[in-house]
Amino acid sequence: MTMPIYNRNTLSMDYLRNFILWLAVLISAIAVVYANHLCREKYSELSYLEKDGMNLEINYGRLLLEYSAWGSMHRVEKIARENQKMVIPQSPDIIAVDQNRLEIN
Repeated sequence: MTMPIYNRNTLSMDYLRNFILWLAVLISAIAVVYANHLCREKYSELSYLEKDGMNLEINYGRLLLEYSAWGSMHRVEKIARENQKMVIPQSPDIIAVDQNRLEIN
């Protein structure tokens, strides 16, 4: 069995190839770590935004309740009676108008 003969050119090419492969592995490892970091960062941002969105939904629900309370018929009638001195008309005070008899000039 004969031993292969290596000269300087083949040894330097082997070292260069190994160096390039190790460099590729190192760059790939750094890229994986960076991608993992970005993923965690974006997940943290998503969690914050989801929490913020839930708070907005809660506040929107409270706002709708407040609007319905401020616009309730009982409250409107009370304010009309107290502040504007308005009253609900009695039957004799109501006049029905026939639309067929109205003339528009």
